[in-house]
Amino acid sequence: MEIFMGKIIIIAIIFNIISKFLAFFRELSLAYFFGASLLTDAYLVAISIPTTIFGIIGSGILNGYIPMYNHIRENSNTYNAKRFTNNFINVMLLFSFIVFLFGFSFSDFLVKLFSFGFDKATLELASFYTKISIFSIFPIILVSIFSGFLQVNNKFLTVAFISIPTNFIYIIGSYIAYKTNIFTMLVLFTCLAMFFQLIFLYPFVLKNKFKFSFKVNLYDKNLHKLLMLGIPIIIGTSLEQINSLIDRTVASGLGSGSITILNYATKLNGAMLSLSVIAILSILYPKFSRLVSENNIKELKEQIKYIINMIFIFSIPTMFGIIALNREVSIFIFGRGNLDRNSVLATAKCLSAYSLCFVALCLRDLATKIFYSFKDSKTPVINSGIGIGLNIILNIILSKYLGIIGIALATSVSTVFISILLFYNLRRYDIYLEKSNLIILSKVLVASSFMILVIYLSKKYLSSYGNFSILIYMINAGISYILAVLLLGVNEVKDLFKLFLKVFKLKR
Repeated sequence: MEIFMGKIIIIAIIFNIISKFLAFFRELSLAYFFGASLLTDAYLVAISIPTTIFGIIGSGILNGYIPMYNHIRENSNTYNAKRFTNNFINVMLLFSFIVFLFGFSFSDFLVKLFSFGFDKATLELASFYTKISIFSIFPIILVSIFSGFLQVNNKFLTVAFISIPTNFIYIIGSYIAYKTNIFTMLVLFTCLAMFFQLIFLYPFVLKNKFKFSFKVNLYDKNLHKLLMLGIPIIIGTSLEQINSLIDRTVASGLGSGSITILNYATKLNGAMLSLSVIAILSILYPKFSRLVSENNIKELKEQIKYIINMIFIFSIPTMFGIIALNREVSIFIFGRGNLDRNSVLATAKCLSAYSLCFVALCLRDLATKIFYSFKDSKTPVINSGIGIGLNIILNIILSKYLGIIGIALATSVSTVFISILLFYNLRRYDIYLEKSNLIILSKVLVASSFMILVIYLSKKYLSSYGNFSILIYMINAGISYILAVLLLGVNEVKDLFKLFLKVFKLKR
């Protein structure tokens, strides 16, 4: 079973890395074909409205639905759990229809809410795009529920794979919009990608013996319990998303292309983040929930201790690497096409500022899922509220003196602060950073420092290979870090190599 789960995790990580690479290539195609302009700003705001609103709700659904499904299945049976799922889908579809009518009718208001700094022409364009993108709320909400259903039924790879073909649709849409000189085509293809996710997932849902029917029971007690659990989760998730909303809103008043530059930096940082343990967290969350329901706290604490070590091992060197190579990475990726050099360099600086909260983001996501596993959704909400207040204050102050870079820095500082608060509050469940975590942290910091030295020497003596120089830097950095952690006796890395060999049967 351990080998099976190890194989699932490794394949899921591979899928996630491929997906993030394609997502990154999607942003690259947008930058290459259209650069950073009012047109791209209007597009990004328009697609962010449904994805932010229902991404918030979808995250709340996923994090609240999984423990509720497990609860019904363990205390009743699988049939009732599936019947509950069907009822929940119908209720959410009705809610989505109401939101759709509001969003379509008042698209101008939504655009102003998301970006107050737009001029009249950009506002009208973003409003038109929003009337198209708002149709995607239906697949977004259904994909969130179906993803949770498949995960609790151990179909992790299906969910992990879904973004790969979706990103191809985005890329094709960018190319067609560029060739036809009809930017609206990109908005249409973006919506098409959302519907494709739903079409892709549904056959796998049916294979798990789920039958959909148009039956609504608003008096279902389990539905009420989910709402009681899910509403605080949605509020907490919305507060996290508000950080991004505040970034875009403040950036909209900093000149043309500012939102697009922030978007490129955020997406690139997200692609790097996928190399950490974010994919593993999505797989282990159902297990966390099950261990809590079984009151197996000892095993839960062991799992958490291991995940914290993995976060340190993967995210710290990645963060150091981004800071050391932010300029080279941004030029290599965005330094061509219609994105001018000043925008590329601004993206590099924002990327470096965002990466400062790299480790904190991983720890925040872990802590939040631990609270949700204990059916405690209020604590993350309170902490997120404090963090959002700090982010607003820092955004106003830092953007005044540092411009667009100050926005990214404000988000990083608030994220670090939230993570510290969350882990402080985890003490009530007797969960905290243990001595073994601190030992791993110190070793990883030493190894990462050695890696930075290798990067510096590589940049000094191996910079004459043009575009291939950055690949040399990254290879040297990776090799030096792995050798350093092995020499320092970080057993978790050795265990990962052994697991990899066992999973793919490369070791007798």
